[in-house]
Amino acid sequence: MKRLHIEEPFILEEKTVVCLGFFDGVHIGHMRLIDKAKEIARMEKLLICVHTFVQTPQLVLRPERPVIVLTSLAEKEALLAEAGADLLAVSHFTENLMHMRAKDFFNSVLLKKLWARHVVVGFDHRFGYQGEMDAKGLLKLCEEAGVGLSVMEPVTLPDGSLVSSSAIRLSLQKGEWEKAEAMLGRKIYGKATARESVE
Repeated sequence: MKRLHIEEPFILEEKTVVCLGFFDGVHIGHMRLIDKAKEIARMEKLLICVHTFVQTPQLVLRPERPVIVLTSLAEKEALLAEAGADLLAVSHFTENLMHMRAKDFFNSVLLKKLWARHVVVGFDHRFGYQGEMDAKGLLKLCEEAGVGLSVMEPVTLPDGSLVSSSAIRLSLQKGEWEKAEAMLGRKIYGKATARESVE
């Protein structure tokens, strides 16, 4: 998988289907987005691109509230490559990006830089200044630009628990390793170290 840095100049030779999110943990909910992107990519002959950030936006938005990160950028890259992504596009969540309006991000990053012809997001994904843009607003932008959009429904465990990175962190804090592993879709190694890191 090729890594692209949004702040650096590059030119793509093929159009893409772009998955948006931070993808911390690369859990089974994220896999649902990737699977949908693979389906779209096969039908429309597109490259699968995942857009994420070098560091969690929380470090800029709420620096006083440390967040445990489940996967480093390198780990995330390896997991996404294994899942079938062709490109990993990363942005630094700077003050400039934090204040960028959603429409500007859509036009300058998704359309111009990543040549997106289809976008895949989770049901609760928001972006743009102060999280101004939700899936409904994104649909309007996509329709105006002739870009496809897939909004994925929530993914839950058999007990009804919503799968999310936050839920995984909470399970780790409680020592609920099997539940965390079920959400991640893989085994957790070095559990003692993981427990110490979230306390």
